[in-house]
Amino acid sequence: MTSVTAARRPLPVEPVAETVSPPRAIEAEQSLLGAILLNAEALDRARDYVRAEDFFDDVHRQIFTVMCQRRDAGEHIDWRLLTAVLSDADLGGISVGGYLGKLVEGAITVVGAPGYARIIAEAARMRTVLTTAQAAVTRMSEGSVHDPAPYAAFMIDALDGVVSAGLAEHARRVTLKDGTANVLARIERALQGLEPQGVSYGLPRLDRDTLGMRPGQFIVLAGRPGMGKTTVALHVALNAARRSGPVGFFSLEMGADELSERMLAATAYDPREREPITYRAIAEARHLSPYALDRLREAEGVCAEVPLWIEQEAGLTLGQIAARARQMRVRAESRGTPLAALVVDHIGLIKPSQRYHGNRVQEMTEISAGLKGLAKELGIPVLGLSQLNREVEKRPDKRPQLADLRESGSIEQDADVVLGLFREAYYLEHKADRTEAEEARLFVAQDELEIEILKQRSGPTGRIVCFCDVACNVLAEKSR
Repeated sequence: MTSVTAARRPLPVEPVAETVSPPRAIEAEQSLLGAILLNAEALDRARDYVRAEDFFDDVHRQIFTVMCQRRDAGEHIDWRLLTAVLSDADLGGISVGGYLGKLVEGAITVVGAPGYARIIAEAARMRTVLTTAQAAVTRMSEGSVHDPAPYAAFMIDALDGVVSAGLAEHARRVTLKDGTANVLARIERALQGLEPQGVSYGLPRLDRDTLGMRPGQFIVLAGRPGMGKTTVALHVALNAARRSGPVGFFSLEMGADELSERMLAATAYDPREREPITYRAIAEARHLSPYALDRLREAEGVCAEVPLWIEQEAGLTLGQIAARARQMRVRAESRGTPLAALVVDHIGLIKPSQRYHGNRVQEMTEISAGLKGLAKELGIPVLGLSQLNREVEKRPDKRPQLADLRESGSIEQDADVVLGLFREAYYLEHKADRTEAEEARLFVAQDELEIEILKQRSGPTGRIVCFCDVACNVLAEKSR
């Protein structure tokens, strides 16, 4: 009889072959170089997709480098130039003239240059994958560390460029003709009701004033502690995931259980109930009636259908966030739906690089610029939560202002939209010796949250008053 231990023993893993030939595209390299020799315009089209270091053959890499240098200098790329370049090269017994003739003989057209450039670049990225895997195997066989995390981190960092190179083609240079045509096509689809202006915030007036969260935008949700930043962020994330597709939520502060408690409370919320289910009651798991448990089970079923993906690891770097966001995009597209948005809670908890160690302003500048770059690269909105500085507390009117972000580097500058949050009830609740007027105001403002559009690159500013039940993580536009 097979023992339990033997039954659970993992299957042996076949070792990686050390003789795997590195991927190469020699014929594509020769055909592209021949095309450039005949017409330098082929180089202009190819350089959007391939670099000199992508060429496998040393001679081809040298030729392409010289071609780029001459093109940038405004000089001709001709037979005489390449004859000089190849005079000392090892061409495998072929004469320089014969080698150049071979390049021209296999040359492709200018129109085909981008396709061949992609083939060369893809082969280079495959070589990177192979060498990274081989290096990881070598490290694991030579190292004494038993924790797999360092090896995985090494591979993620090494392969991050491979992933991003395959995702960022939409962000390449376009002509004005193509740009305006895309805009008009989008307008026509929107007029036909086929395409929304942007990913919805889940608040109709805010969507109207901002046109929603648009692709490539970096949106900052700012406020002091207690203003409801996470409440708003979860509301936006849930609505975006339900309507537009998968949403990545990077929670650098709260764990997935805490966030899930809030989302269960929001999903189970019924305004007709005198005692709604709070996320604190869910966390305590006490004093929940059978009826409340039934509602939570129904809410669980609803949440199970929402493609909201939570990353709950603390202390992530910007590079790690970018790498995982790209993985999310690949995962979403494999399901046939685009990644709709990213939410980062919050910007101040992103672990900075060592480049500006100790200079907090420069660290935050690097992070905000990186989040804006990630939004453009992935072509989706990125919503980042941000704490306001303490200057707010020194003013009689504690509503947020753009100036309250200035000590946080260039967040104000990099953001396309800045939304400031304010809950008057928070300050009234914490005020001692309230007057009768303040008590009356507290009663009115108890469930109010103001969203101030402090900045919008291509639209108006303004204030939107919302209904907000913080205890249940519920947000809705308040009827006038």
